[in-house]
Amino acid sequence: MQGMRRLVTRPPSASVPMPGLGRPVDLSKVLACEALSELSRGGPVTITDLSTAMHLERSTVSRLVGEAEAEGLVERSIHPDDRRMVTVTVTPLGQQVVDFVQGLRIGYLGHATGVFSDGELATLADLLGRLAESMLGSFEPWLQAVTQTAQARQAQTTGISPGSEETTSRTTALASPAS
Repeated sequence: MQGMRRLVTRPPSASVPMPGLGRPVDLSKVLACEALSELSRGGPVTITDLSTAMHLERSTVSRLVGEAEAEGLVERSIHPDDRRMVTVTVTPLGQQVVDFVQGLRIGYLGHATGVFSDGELATLADLLGRLAESMLGSFEPWLQAVTQTAQARQAQTTGISPGSEETTSRTTALASPAS
């Protein structure tokens, strides 16, 4: 699952030759443009918004945006509501690059799944859909059960029962910053 996630969200570092552009485009910059394109449907996008969406450090995203801006893929402007903030938008060239790379990704997925029969693809799609539903629906109950189990184990080793006043005071002390 982790390997699949990495391939989908952060493909191998590579440059893709793009017809009509006259130069290759770095996929990491395309990922920033894709995220920006998606986010911008909800209004102005800041570097912080983009770093949150991409699960990357703000400094990394700022560097990517700077490089994408130098290539004409994005542009920065003053935030319409707060002049201290900067927003980022995808340029028409950036959107063209995003569309091209998305087409490549769809083509690659078709190539990679070419080893499966139509029946196997249908089964795979069904299984992946069911897995996604199960993961979405079961995460919170699973996390709660794991937490309760960990607390019970701690109680066995320390002799303090979960939910007791002593456990609560210890947990609060651990969670509170030192004064």
